[in-house]
Amino acid sequence: MTRASAANADDCQGGPVLRDGGSIFRLAMARLPAWPRAAARRWLSPAASIGVVLAIVGTTAATLQHLRFERDLALQSGAREVDIRATILAARLDAALAAAPRASSAGVIRQVLDAHPEERLAEAIVVDRFGQRIAIDPPEAVIADQLARLGWNWSDDGDRGGVHRVDAGGRGDRFTAVRELPAAAARVAFASPVDLHLAAWRRAALATVALLAWTLALMAAAALLYGVEVRCKRARIREERARRARIDLALNRGRCGLWTWDLRRGRIVWSPSMFDVLDLAERPGWWTIADLRALMHPEDESLEGIARLATERRGECVEVEFRMRAADGRWVWLRKRAEVVEDEESGGLSLVGIAFDVTERKREAEASATADQRLRDAIEAISEAFVLWDSGNRLVLCNSKYQGLYSLSGEAVRSGAHYGELAALGGLERPGADAAGAAATGLRSRTYEARLTDGRWLQVNERRTHDGGYVSVGTDITALKEHEEQLINSERLLLATVAQLRQSRHSLEEQAQQLADLAERYHEQKARAEAANRAKAEFLANMSHELRTPLNAIIGFSQLMGSQTFGPLGSEKYRDYCGHILASGEYLLQVVSDILDMSRLEAGRERLCYGRFRAEQAISRAVQDIAPTAREKRIAVTIDVGADLTIEADPAAVERILITLMRNAVKFAPEGGAVEIGAQALAEQVCFYIEDNGPGIAAEDIARIGRPFEQGDVVMANGMKGSGLGLAIANSLVELHGGTLRLGSRAGEGAVAVVALPRVQRCTRAIALARVA
Repeated sequence: MTRASAANADDCQGGPVLRDGGSIFRLAMARLPAWPRAAARRWLSPAASIGVVLAIVGTTAATLQHLRFERDLALQSGAREVDIRATILAARLDAALAAAPRASSAGVIRQVLDAHPEERLAEAIVVDRFGQRIAIDPPEAVIADQLARLGWNWSDDGDRGGVHRVDAGGRGDRFTAVRELPAAAARVAFASPVDLHLAAWRRAALATVALLAWTLALMAAAALLYGVEVRCKRARIREERARRARIDLALNRGRCGLWTWDLRRGRIVWSPSMFDVLDLAERPGWWTIADLRALMHPEDESLEGIARLATERRGECVEVEFRMRAADGRWVWLRKRAEVVEDEESGGLSLVGIAFDVTERKREAEASATADQRLRDAIEAISEAFVLWDSGNRLVLCNSKYQGLYSLSGEAVRSGAHYGELAALGGLERPGADAAGAAATGLRSRTYEARLTDGRWLQVNERRTHDGGYVSVGTDITALKEHEEQLINSERLLLATVAQLRQSRHSLEEQAQQLADLAERYHEQKARAEAANRAKAEFLANMSHELRTPLNAIIGFSQLMGSQTFGPLGSEKYRDYCGHILASGEYLLQVVSDILDMSRLEAGRERLCYGRFRAEQAISRAVQDIAPTAREKRIAVTIDVGADLTIEADPAAVERILITLMRNAVKFAPEGGAVEIGAQALAEQVCFYIEDNGPGIAAEDIARIGRPFEQGDVVMANGMKGSGLGLAIANSLVELHGGTLRLGSRAGEGAVAVVALPRVQRCTRAIALARVA
């Protein structure tokens, strides 16, 4: 069995049907031979027309019969509704008349009917046994007389519980019902228009008739469109045949063929022109992948690779080139352009495309590449730099010498970069820069010198080509330029050296005079500084002696007078005065001692004596120093320090630092305030901190209160006087230890002082430090 017959057999066994969405009938028509298929087409249009007419008649008859049946059901339903409502109303009327025998019958009836408006019927009349009307509702009832006669003349042996249809004499039929009222010895007759009960049926019938008319119109339009479609399809078939013939002719002349590859079934179908490209005599209906793999060159892209590439780039056109063996054994180059297409019915994927015979183009390209390579090899062998530009100033060709001179990348050379893109590299001469001058003189060439970015020089010979481009050959003349420049530089250097020697001699003379003046002024300033320092030392020594002697006497005698050693003073106020004199003298003595200590610190004559001690000891002594003042102001002092925390420093200096800071904290803390002192070990340092809840320090005062004789505005405002040397001495002692003193505060929230000292000193120095009493 051949591939074509196998395909036909597969189709007959349930293979893919028509791809244009045809029906089973159309598929069966397609299976018929030519002459039965033509006969069926001739009889198809009359049969379709008769079928459409029969369908319209049958649909109309069925609809009318359905409407008649629905009308009968509506009449039966209306009669039942009148019967039920008449029975209910009659029972209520009889009960109301029995409950009120003396009341007006008309009033009672009106009250009952108004109490249940949803159950009342269109018309009602009550008559007594003599046929007289007792009540009528509504008063303008159109068949009042008929109801009255009907209510009284009803035969006793008749069916008074039924419903009858009565002709109202040109006013439409009515459903009527008569019921007995035993309590009033009367009868009540009810009537309801038949049209009222048929209203819903009429609306449904109208909608049904409209739907029927629309359906019939659609069927007629469908039949008309089907006839038009049949004629159009026949015209399309004839046009498709002509188009296929033209396409086959174009494919044969263009040496190309169409491919259709069913990826799910693995079948590849060729157009007849594809067989002509390879000169194949055997033309199967479809190919398998194995069949075509035997025809393809083993070094080219495989069919599986082509299918995978097309699937990955789904929605895009892929283009590949490969070789296939022709009938005579030669290899034919094919360029295939294809795209994956999805079947709308089955959802299967197919690779549809066209293959061109590009064998001659490949041969021409190879010959051109060979000639081009020979030209490039010849240009590369030139010792000078060679470059070719086209008329649009794009790089066409250059050798490695030119590429190296201008540091061009291989990508820029291969891509044919524009001059504007390469000009940023610097030193690149614009091709044809003097083209206007050359054209004016009738010359097609020029010679010029160009300097590269790396300092080298080229002599460029440029000639214009017939297509408007330029070819340039550059010779490296860097050595000549360097020799010429060396001669010029040597002359310039010689002249500059002579000028510099003259200027240097003049400058040396001026500098010698300036040095002499500076030396003389230095000796004068040094002598003045030494004299001032000696005067300062003598002044401080004299002040210390002159002030301490009377202060000691004042302090001693005030202590004797205060203790009343030689008898009472006579008045208690004298003891208070002695206490003020003693406190003032001690304060003045402390100020003098602070001034002397500050002077020694500034002169650098202080020496520290290091030793290891516990931080708790220094904190305890500082707390003891301010304890009396703290008790007097009722200030709570808190200590937070570990018993095993040790530090290597000068104990006396650390105690003085802490005492100074604690005195300030207690001095500025308010009555009943709090002061906290503690120490913590942080890495290679020991940090002492003192915190109070006083008025705090303004931000602009923190930077200056550590300098000698500087005080904050709060001190001045509160009258808390001081020498302004305590923090300056403490800061100097901290810096001698190699530590830092930092102050932090917010106005009105208190202040905190943090002293960070090295935990272990790197070297030990002998110190002579004034001890704090």
